[in-house]
Amino acid sequence: MTSRERLLAAIRSQPVDHVPFTVSFWNRPRHRLTPWNSEEERLAFYARREWDAYVCLWCGISPSSEVRVDVRIEKSGETVLLHQTWHTPAATLHETLRVSDDWPEAMEAAATGRPIGLLCDFRTARYLEWPFKTAADLDALPYVLPDLTRDDEDRMVMHYRQARALADRFNVPVFVDVRPGLDWMIWLFPPQEAVLCAMDKPEIARRILSHVERIHSQRIRTLLEEGIDGVIRSGWYESADLWSPALYRELAAPNLRGDLQLVKSSGKVCVYLMDSGVIPLLDELERLEFDCLAGVDPATGGGTDLALIRRRLPGKALWGGISGPLHLGRGSPLEVELAVERAFSLCGKKGFILGPMVGYRHNWPWENLEACERTWQRLRDM
Repeated sequence: MTSRERLLAAIRSQPVDHVPFTVSFWNRPRHRLTPWNSEEERLAFYARREWDAYVCLWCGISPSSEVRVDVRIEKSGETVLLHQTWHTPAATLHETLRVSDDWPEAMEAAATGRPIGLLCDFRTARYLEWPFKTAADLDALPYVLPDLTRDDEDRMVMHYRQARALADRFNVPVFVDVRPGLDWMIWLFPPQEAVLCAMDKPEIARRILSHVERIHSQRIRTLLEEGIDGVIRSGWYESADLWSPALYRELAAPNLRGDLQLVKSSGKVCVYLMDSGVIPLLDELERLEFDCLAGVDPATGGGTDLALIRRRLPGKALWGGISGPLHLGRGSPLEVELAVERAFSLCGKKGFILGPMVGYRHNWPWENLEACERTWQRLRDM
């Protein structure tokens, strides 16, 4: 089977020639032993090692041309603060973030005055003032997160066709990475404020979520019509680590159902990404019609019972099996080998893809990746 055939079949829990293995890499900074300088070279490297690859399109959303962002840097001793003011025709947003030396985009903003976009995992823990504080501020949403324009659509189609041509050369699928849903509540607020907003000001939360769902659906629909193989839909910050099952059922599930219906009606696959906090949501996840649950970390947060997930989500594939940070990042080759053996024991081989969804960091031992690869080669055959 080709990687495209193998990955799509495994996601659908259909027969494969062997269990797929995937790995991605953190880009800034990237591991010194990754020898490629282009996507073509990366795919060739993966093919030589018989790793399963895919080309992933990023569904990013840029502010409209009517938005102006003023950036101001404030220094007080060793503390650096980034103040951004978003000027839109409908409302003006102010935010203040603490700059840290592990945040490359903020360091660049401090040096160049170039603004940081709203979609950024580093934001939530560094907010001193967040952009959306009142219902009136939400009038800026159509400008900072605009609807799909014809120019946007043309660019997406062009990028997709370039990706498809490359993917077809290496017989790999093309997926789109989309991030609507409760992830946005965590990017736009500190975590505790996001939850309090959902509980005390649900009208604000619903309006944000409804808006980001609509603009992402426009983009998903465009790529599905072009022929993309599937959607990787983020639920990274939708888990029970942050939200109660009741809030998940109220705020996350309805929008996710809309995405799933859109993807399913096109005959493509939908992968739902969630790292931790999965177990309390199994009742909800069982009712949702995604094809594959990806990214579940079996070691962090006190451990996650992969066997229980497999029992509770029959017919849904599982993509992961091992911990990126704890097994690959901090473990020894022997510990990685044992973790991979345990993953195969708990997950079986049908509807299973081995490999963490987090990117391989520059400071993780390469020998751990090789131990993972060797163990997979020994156990992978059906």
